[in-house]
Amino acid sequence: MKNAKRYPLSVCLIHWIVAIVIVGNLVIGWMLDDNMDLMDLHKSIGVLVLALAGVRLINIFRKKKKLPPSVNPKGSLQYTAEKTVHGLLYLCMLSIPLLGWLKTNAAGHAVHFFSLYSLPVLIDKNRALSHLLGDLHSGAALILAAILGLHVLGALVHMVGKSENVLLRIMPFKTRSTLS
Repeated sequence: MKNAKRYPLSVCLIHWIVAIVIVGNLVIGWMLDDNMDLMDLHKSIGVLVLALAGVRLINIFRKKKKLPPSVNPKGSLQYTAEKTVHGLLYLCMLSIPLLGWLKTNAAGHAVHFFSLYSLPVLIDKNRALSHLLGDLHSGAALILAAILGLHVLGALVHMVGKSENVLLRIMPFKTRSTLS
């Protein structure tokens, strides 16, 4: 992929930090059935995901003019799929932590961020609502895992099937292949 425009460093760094934090929290979330001692960590990381998603959105808008264009032709099925997957990723990054926060509040608890501070309580205690929000939170997490899989698959299709290594554009540091 010669002369491929790279993403700005801040976009790359936030992308990978968010990716690691989300994947880590998905794994922790799936471990909760066997180890509820991880719940406070899971909630704190969820707050971090929500904050990082906000930072990421602000940074994307701030750097909008410096972002490389899509490698997919506008109007193509691939372009639509790319934009849909990215939009759903952002929706999940914002909605899943909010659903968890609301679920916790409806269960009659505050959300604590690494024991440093408590987030405001957004809704009153309501056990039935807590169960519903918990189901939505868990279901949305499964959807997020699927969307992440599609995101990675899309990058692999470009790299292997089309010889367009789009992954190099989002790497925070230049590699030998990006220097040529």
